[in-house]
Amino acid sequence: MNPAWSLVNRILGMSALLIAPFFNLGCSSDLSHLPGTIKDDAKQLPGNLWQDSRQYVSSKENLAILLVGGGASGYYRCAEDDRVANHFEDHHTFSRDFTIAVGAIPLTELSLTGVGYLYGLSAQKNETYQVSRAMLEAQILNGIFTETLKLIAQDRSPNGENLAWPSGHTSVSVTFATVLNEFYGPWVGLPLYALSGLVTYQRMETGEHWASDVIFGAAIGYTVGKTVAGKYKPEIFGMDVVPYVNPEARSSGVALVKQF
Repeated sequence: MNPAWSLVNRILGMSALLIAPFFNLGCSSDLSHLPGTIKDDAKQLPGNLWQDSRQYVSSKENLAILLVGGGASGYYRCAEDDRVANHFEDHHTFSRDFTIAVGAIPLTELSLTGVGYLYGLSAQKNETYQVSRAMLEAQILNGIFTETLKLIAQDRSPNGENLAWPSGHTSVSVTFATVLNEFYGPWVGLPLYALSGLVTYQRMETGEHWASDVIFGAAIGYTVGKTVAGKYKPEIFGMDVVPYVNPEARSSGVALVKQF
């Protein structure tokens, strides 16, 4: 087996092994509710996606971010894409094996989402179930938007592959980071955003995408993740429930936040 793909398989295998013990704990309980819940979620999914789409396009914040992202993407397309691509032709930061492993990060994130959903249901962990359900919904909506734009644009990447704009790897990874950031705060979100940045860098370094591709991919991932997660986030009297950490007092908990 190619050493690079062997490394990817090890990463996926380690992820599965880390989750397997928790998943097995859930399997020891009554699983009779599993098929019915999955069936109900599948029935609700088309309606949820339609509502999410309407909320997505009607959000002024989303439109502003997409306009900025689209403007930046357009600028790079006209003025910087060739220069960035030429730079990466002569400069490679990472080894080939590490680069391929980074490219597998979005696949790992999608796999963990599916495992988390099944674990949440089987172990009757409502928080895990709700977060994973929101993540699945966000990733499906992200996929619809990203792939539709790819088919419309019919753009080619620096290495000649078709359907380059916008970057799907980037949008998947940023969606993953944004959903978890919305639920668990920056202590979880920021490291995942950094991981998304690594994926973005890898897509450009390998010639899979132009800089303009990853810029708009990030804009889609952020806005989709924030829109869907916002629907599932818990609220009390109209206030968001968010994580709270006080490093000085070495204490943590939850806080209620209301924006005016």
